[in-house]
Amino acid sequence: MTKPRTPLADLRREAADLWRGVTEAVGWLARRPAHLWLSLAVLVGLYALWASLAAHLPRGFFATPSETLQALADLLNDPRRDYLRALGATLKVYLGGLALAAVVGIPAGLLLGAVPLLGRAANPYLNALAATPLIALMPLTILWFGLGDDTKILIVGLGAVMPVIVGSYTGLRATSPALREMARAFGWSRWQRLRHVLLPSAFHPMMAGLRLGATTGLVTAVIADIYMAMTGLGALLISYGNSFRMGPYLVVVLTLALIGVATTAALALIERRLTPPPSRRRLFP
Repeated sequence: MTKPRTPLADLRREAADLWRGVTEAVGWLARRPAHLWLSLAVLVGLYALWASLAAHLPRGFFATPSETLQALADLLNDPRRDYLRALGATLKVYLGGLALAAVVGIPAGLLLGAVPLLGRAANPYLNALAATPLIALMPLTILWFGLGDDTKILIVGLGAVMPVIVGSYTGLRATSPALREMARAFGWSRWQRLRHVLLPSAFHPMMAGLRLGATTGLVTAVIADIYMAMTGLGALLISYGNSFRMGPYLVVVLTLALIGVATTAALALIERRLTPPPSRRRLFP
């Protein structure tokens, strides 16, 4: 005969289940990488600094976190949809320019790295292009190609292509001479050496160049929005800043920051997925 269940026994059973759940949750949290906790701590510190700064400055000089959230809600519910249209326009230009930089920059960097004579000959011209402020080329670009989105994509591509070229070039040139000699000893063709030795060695510097290009490309996209036809998030940035609407202004600033973070995180994820498992465990602990 089974013993009747008592309220005390039920309470003990529920307490044991609760304690088991708490210990499992604590164990799961303890297994998370330390850098995630550090990033979370930095985020909390930045939020506290933001709130403190907004509380001590005169009203209108800076928006509080709650005012920024309210501004975001207002922008999303605005029947004119200015914010959403500007976001779409900037993303179109930014991602198009970044894709153009990748399509042009990766083959160009690999070609310059594979042909040392060509790389040495093109080096001063690439340095001159990298040192030239893009804003100096915008009037000429507008004169030749107009004020459309294609011109903006070209400007963003020019702003993002140099880190991609440099990353691809240096990655290919940094391939271990021992690996090159081993490939020749096995009698591999030029294509086999490129596929199995040179490209894997250049992959991580190439992806680093893409991430740097994504950062510079986003800055260039905002400059193009401001300088050419005043559209996109750059135009909203100027409009809200000039009218001292700090809530919407911070929404646009944080949106640009999130675009940059999301793009670089996506590129890092692609790099991780394309890295073979043994190297992945070593490079991405």
